[in-house]
Amino acid sequence: MSWIAADLYRRGMVKLGLFKLTSGLESPFYIDLRRLYSYPELAVRVVERALSTVPFHGVEVVAGVETAGIPLAAFLACRTGLAMAYVRKNRKNHATGQAVEGDVANKRVMVVDDVVTTGGTLLRSIDYLREAGAAVVRALVVVDREQGARQLLTRHGVEFYALTTAREIFEALWREGLIAHEEYKRVVDYLDSFKLP
Repeated sequence: MSWIAADLYRRGMVKLGLFKLTSGLESPFYIDLRRLYSYPELAVRVVERALSTVPFHGVEVVAGVETAGIPLAAFLACRTGLAMAYVRKNRKNHATGQAVEGDVANKRVMVVDDVVTTGGTLLRSIDYLREAGAAVVRALVVVDREQGARQLLTRHGVEFYALTTAREIFEALWREGLIAHEEYKRVVDYLDSFKLP
C-alpha cells in the first residue's frame, strides 16, 4: 500500500486515536476515504489500481454503496463503460421505498465501497441488490480492515477483492517514518485480535 498510504495519511484520511465504528466496534484507528474525491490525482490512482488488479469480465453493472461507494462506482463505470447503480444503506421510507437506484434486474453486478470492517453493510447491500433481481458476483473495497468481511462475503457466494488492507497501510506508514513503532504495534495487536484460528 505504499502506493498511496502516505498521501492518505498526510491528507487526514488515515487517523490514529480511539474511534467507534459503524459496526459498533472500537478501534485505535480510522480510515475515512470520503474525502478521496477531493483529490482527483488520488482518486485516479485508486481507480487505476482497481482496473489493473480486479477482474471486470462478466460484470454488467458497478453498484456503489451509499455514501462513499457511490463516487468509486461512478469512476469505475465511466472508465469501464459499464452501467452504474447505487445502494442505499436503508430502504427509502417514501415514494417507491427502493433501496437500489439503477437497472440491476437480471444483471451481473460488482458492488463497491471504500472501507469494510465486518462486512455487515456490504452484505445488506448485496441482499438489497439480490432482492432487486441482481446476480451479485463480486465485491470490491479500497481498504479491508481484515475483521471478517472476506470470510462473510465468501460464505455468501461473493468473490471479494480489496486494493489494500489496514495492516499494509500502517506498515507502510511505519516504514516511511510517519508513525512511531508503538503506534504501529498498537494497530497490529488490535488487528491480530480479529484473526481467525
